[in-house]
Amino acid sequence: MKDRQYSWVKSVVVLSFGWLLLYATRTVLSSTLKDIGDYWGLSEGFLGLISSSFFMAYTILQIPSGFLSDRFGSKRVLLLGFAAQSLAIFFSAFARDQYQFLGARVLAGAGQATYFACQHAIISVILPKERRALGTAATVAGSALGTALGLLLGKFLGFYSFGWRLPFAVLGAMALAFVLAIALEVPETSGPHSVYPMKFINSSPSGDGARQIAQAPQLPDNLGQANPGWTFLALMCASHFMTMYGFYLMLTWLPYYLETVRGYRGGLSAVIPTVMPLIMAPATLAGGFVADRLGSKKVVVNVALPLSALATAAIPLVKSTGGLLAALALYGATGKLVIDPGLIAYVGDNAPLESRATILSIFNFAGALAMAVAPAATGFLAESTGSFDLSFYAAGLFNIVALFTFAAALKLLGNASRYGERA
Repeated sequence: MKDRQYSWVKSVVVLSFGWLLLYATRTVLSSTLKDIGDYWGLSEGFLGLISSSFFMAYTILQIPSGFLSDRFGSKRVLLLGFAAQSLAIFFSAFARDQYQFLGARVLAGAGQATYFACQHAIISVILPKERRALGTAATVAGSALGTALGLLLGKFLGFYSFGWRLPFAVLGAMALAFVLAIALEVPETSGPHSVYPMKFINSSPSGDGARQIAQAPQLPDNLGQANPGWTFLALMCASHFMTMYGFYLMLTWLPYYLETVRGYRGGLSAVIPTVMPLIMAPATLAGGFVADRLGSKKVVVNVALPLSALATAAIPLVKSTGGLLAALALYGATGKLVIDPGLIAYVGDNAPLESRATILSIFNFAGALAMAVAPAATGFLAESTGSFDLSFYAAGLFNIVALFTFAAALKLLGNASRYGERA
């Protein structure tokens, strides 16, 4: 495969669609959880265990998956994890009891743990410098579309005779078929089987068609010497945790909140939340384009964080449907997935190539902790106070705190990033 020519555009599209499938398989549970509970007569406690089991496995395996990626190759580890989660999702549709279904969710979480660090380690190498923010945003945009897909499939495919099992079977089959696309169109950029430096097809719109460039983007010779260190990583992890907290509060509890607190019945409780991810997808791409044009990723993050804080805190305050849709639309335009490309790019660009996947997995470990903590903390606060309001206010405040931790991290970088671009 050393002589294989890869198109970075095709690789980004494939990896973005991978995120779409992964997020669809995550969120499909949110809109089928009640039906699963009714089918097996499960308590809310056991349903909570099913929900959290995925994120427990996902969190625990973040750092090991990054280490394995650096040791054996990002593409190989990503393929293994994606295939495992695809099988788990597919066979969960045929679970005979709740314990088999629980085991399938654990395996799905373990498989998905490999994707974040491996995928971002790959694109940090293959993307041209002038397309780095937009390319990262394109992969993240798949997450937004997958969120909407999972919510809708879980609610509406569940109406057919196969019931709640059908959405899992459909998504699992799609993911299994997609393994081949990853194998064919994504290069190996690390480990003993790396094709780096490699030949790519540059499909930049400014070029005259597909033109060949000699090798992948080259890193400076002094890579690692200017590393801002563990303090920088800790601050970026804190920003990641706090912004992820609000996102997963809404991802896991918003349909329930709309149905039980705001009184939206039936399909509306699943349809209304899709406003957020459907706006997030183009907003994420727009943010990446702006960052590349300005030569600075911090502008998008600094504008988006306070606006997303406002949108989150406004959800319990607005009483009309129009106001609720406006708040969700604002969060969609400025929320977590719009912020992520900037955070990820700063961490990836300032990590040594030989340990990039490990560093990214440590970074995503913080986000995975928020995925596990936010649903449980929200439920505890709602039960203790009798209201969800405090949870939304706290999530908004976390975004403001993230603004300060992000600024502190950039201060450590000085006036220039590892690649010489403006911070």
